[in-house]
Amino acid sequence: MKKECTEQDLQRFVQDAKLAFEDVTLTELDEDSSRYWQDDGLMVDYELRNGQVGCVLRRQIFAEGKVWELQMTAPLAGSGLPEDRMTPRERELCREDMNHDFLTGVFNRRYFETEFCTHLDEWADQHRCASLALVALDNADALRAGYGPVVMSQLVCFVANQWKKHFERPAERVVCRLADSLFVIGCADKNCKELEEELHTLYGQMPHECVTSVGLMKMVPIPQSIAVACTSEVRGRNWEAVFQLCQQRLKAVQQAGGDQVSQS
Repeated sequence: MKKECTEQDLQRFVQDAKLAFEDVTLTELDEDSSRYWQDDGLMVDYELRNGQVGCVLRRQIFAEGKVWELQMTAPLAGSGLPEDRMTPRERELCREDMNHDFLTGVFNRRYFETEFCTHLDEWADQHRCASLALVALDNADALRAGYGPVVMSQLVCFVANQWKKHFERPAERVVCRLADSLFVIGCADKNCKELEEELHTLYGQMPHECVTSVGLMKMVPIPQSIAVACTSEVRGRNWEAVFQLCQQRLKAVQQAGGDQVSQS
């Protein structure tokens, strides 16, 4: 489906799709809801309803300046979930695919909101501190407008791989892609100051330009804004408060011109 479609086109598609699907809905999303989507790819899920397994397809679509969620549901044969028919190895591979961002290969938002939060609880039980860092590619909208979505995807992959080299131990330190050009880094046993110093050193050693391979090869600058917050800065196991504190600091870094690591 083309992104340039109109709201009328979407409504027409919904009516046509009802001939093939058990249930089809089209819902306008607000900004808070749409931010949980990393891209406009198709999301597949399975639900058990009244003893019947249904396949649920969801996709985010842009039309006439609005963001819509298209959801289509169809029943599957049998009463068991697809996961129940898998071998242990197939189930493990499926979980790996679901937890990784298909574009960059790093962990995705689903992993951060489920698996990683479990690690945070475990670290808290062990009286270990943990810090979060938000990493944002500066001027992402301008880069996309100036170079196009294909080059933008290359830049996002390049940035992800730079951080992945240093944060790919799920039990201790990970990097996840939360949105288009926004990443989160989680690290155990480091307070805010310690993680800031490490990120400052790593960022200083990283290339700040990327050679794109679409059309004529170009050196594209990739400045980043980085902000850090620690679990010791909030009361109790309020991970959302840590994340919000990190967001506030990231915004301050961006307003100061970006291309730097926050100083707590």
